[in-house]
Amino acid sequence: MQTEATAAFSGDRLRLARFRAGLTIKDLAERVGVTHSAISQYETGRTRPTSVTLSKLAMATGVTPGFFRFDRRPVSSGGLDGTHFRSLRSTTKTVRSTAWAWSELALDVSDVLERYVRFPPVDLPEKSLTSGEDIVEAAGMLRDHWKLPEGPVGSLVRHMEAHGILVTRAPTAAEGVDAFSHFQGRRPIVVLGPQDKDAGRSRFDAAHELGHLICHPEADPGGSQEQQAHAFAAELLMPHQHMIDLLPRRFDLGAYARLKHEWGVSIAALLYRAKTLSVISDAAYRRAVVTMNKNYGRKDEPFPLPRTEQPKLLRSAISLITSTGRSVADLANEISISLQDLNSIAGGLDSRPVAMGDES
Repeated sequence: MQTEATAAFSGDRLRLARFRAGLTIKDLAERVGVTHSAISQYETGRTRPTSVTLSKLAMATGVTPGFFRFDRRPVSSGGLDGTHFRSLRSTTKTVRSTAWAWSELALDVSDVLERYVRFPPVDLPEKSLTSGEDIVEAAGMLRDHWKLPEGPVGSLVRHMEAHGILVTRAPTAAEGVDAFSHFQGRRPIVVLGPQDKDAGRSRFDAAHELGHLICHPEADPGGSQEQQAHAFAAELLMPHQHMIDLLPRRFDLGAYARLKHEWGVSIAALLYRAKTLSVISDAAYRRAVVTMNKNYGRKDEPFPLPRTEQPKLLRSAISLITSTGRSVADLANEISISLQDLNSIAGGLDSRPVAMGDES
């Protein structure tokens, strides 16, 4: 006899759960004890699993059976092809699929929380690009539209959340996958790297993905979009009209360190900005990079920024909901994901209410 759960089964959501678990069709079939073709038919909608098999599928993929219901939030139709990944050559499809599934789980969390809490409306300007100069215009347009400070933007993640962008951090670094983003439904999402990443580089990642959301409605990893998003981030965080006067004409580590802390960007980004604005020559840039790499290595910079920006929208919403008597476990059950996944997506949960402006 067909149960309500199996009657409402969605193959798309099974595929999402499989991606979330990092499993191939063969892997999932072996864990559940069915054939490879059975999993394929479940995902394409040709057949539906029995209630017993449904429970096994949920256990194997780390969700609850309710996750597979077709009346849940629709899975983003563009999938991987509609997502802005940095490079397709350096990652496998399995790695990208697992990362993309994390963004879909975060959208599921947002969808349920918005039943109880009003989130900021999406407020993104759009800019079509036809030349390099349009990048400068796009960054300036966003500053005007969001009424950002004239100088350093401060907490960019906070600005993004305040204008309707869902931001979360990946729980662990996936090889070859850094930050990524997509806007395939009613709310755009940006997934940043783990919180232990350098704060300046993480802020630049956020600005880079913001450039994609504003300038690139359709993802095209093989085209010029990555360079454009990089240029957008540089202009947004280090506006040319300020940087031309502020950047040193020679490599002075102390001066660059002061700018790093004032503008919240890495020394590496400031040096590259100095080169692209012709404040220093290509040769001077190369010498500075060699000096930095020799003294500090390629990954660690001196004079670290105090902390990485942390998304707060989801955590604040959960804190508000639980203050009315609901438990975090109840919310996880309603979302049909594990408490551990909910905790990771929301960035760490506790009983203390968190204000949007709280920088702790």
